[in-house]
Amino acid sequence: KSALSVYNCGDASGYARIDYRLKPDGSFYCLEINTLPGMTETSLVPKAAKAAGMSFEELCKKILDAAIRTVR
Repeated sequence: KSALSVYNCGDASGYARIDYRLKPDGSFYCLEINTLPGMTETSLVPKAAKAAGMSFEELCKKILDAAIRTVR
């Protein structure tokens, strides 16, 4: 929920990785919105997609299709 709020507040589109830091007291804060996270097969976004049952190729197609819709 927090990551989605950061994404929306940042007026992001497409995909992004929201990075957090954990404080010693157990609370956390947003460090950055990374709108161009790594896209190798071992990067976090492709790993998350794989965990959700999506292949690397399907992820790339989904990103490209969203970009094309945004341009139109």
